[in-house]
Amino acid sequence: MTESTTTSQQLAAYTAARQAAALADLGAYGWLRVAGPDRLDFVQRLSTNDLRPLVRGQGLPTVLTNPLGRIIALLTVYAAVDVLYLRSAPGQAAALKRYLANMIFYNDHVQVEDAGPEVAQFALFGPESADVLAGLFNLDETEPAAWLPAAPYTWAQVQLAGVPLMLQRGGPLDLADWLLVVPLASALTLWQTLADRLPVLNAETQEVLRVETGLPAWDHELSDQVTPLEAGLLSAISYNKGCYTGQEIIARQTNYDKVTRRLAGLLLPAGAGDGLDLRGAAVTVTAAGRPSGRAGFVGSAVHSPALGQSIALAVVPRDASEPGSQVTVRQGEQEFVATVTGLPFVRSAKQ
Repeated sequence: MTESTTTSQQLAAYTAARQAAALADLGAYGWLRVAGPDRLDFVQRLSTNDLRPLVRGQGLPTVLTNPLGRIIALLTVYAAVDVLYLRSAPGQAAALKRYLANMIFYNDHVQVEDAGPEVAQFALFGPESADVLAGLFNLDETEPAAWLPAAPYTWAQVQLAGVPLMLQRGGPLDLADWLLVVPLASALTLWQTLADRLPVLNAETQEVLRVETGLPAWDHELSDQVTPLEAGLLSAISYNKGCYTGQEIIARQTNYDKVTRRLAGLLLPAGAGDGLDLRGAAVTVTAAGRPSGRAGFVGSAVHSPALGQSIALAVVPRDASEPGSQVTVRQGEQEFVATVTGLPFVRSAKQ
């Protein structure tokens, strides 16, 4: 449901996302349904957060990790009456369904389904997005805003412009302020209603907003070569939940201060990386003429309209992770020095 747009239109949409409200299509994101009486215990034993307190209308981020404590997927888990819904990164749904199905024990009463083909997913960005939603509620003599989910990751089943949907409040690891999961049969109607009121962000502009906000993404900063602690996913980790796949490694990194790399922002010098894809570029710090610590890497690099310069989101060696540190970025034969800065680069309304 995305639309082709010009550069000027996307700059206007970017500005709206920062200052007012904008719309985006999340159709590439995964949406899995986990059913059965053992569903909560099943996801609990595979992931980093403590999901046991979840009740209907609540959600939490969590990370699936492998036995080495490295990332398989970052998920948001939403609890309904008799199912859990899992949102995953774009393109991961099929692989995640296979992985989860393979982790079901013979005595588990669990079913995993790809519910993505049944729904469309939209997102609203910006400090005025709640006002846009409130204006579309059809509630007689009732303050519409009172029906909006209040806490991060909470959700409600509502009707918006006459369309039934699942309305979710964004959390610290969500880029959007609001997320909508809409039955496919009604999706086009609601999309047109929203697009008539709001500018639409394309994938490239969403990427700029993500990097400016300092949120890691799958196949950029997140992979099976990175642990959740290295990627800064602290709010998706419980340190007292008990055993889960990869828990021993993450506990060791925490208890013995063994995190050797950290997520950070990089301010790039003028012209650095022009015409070059910096994703995967090595990030090192030189001490006494020799590289110090385990090398990091650039996950994403964009030009920031808010800052007026190029920036990158990177996993950097720990001894160069403090703001103001200098690191060397190397991609192929190109090499330059960048300055480490804190995250986010640009604060969003919900921060």
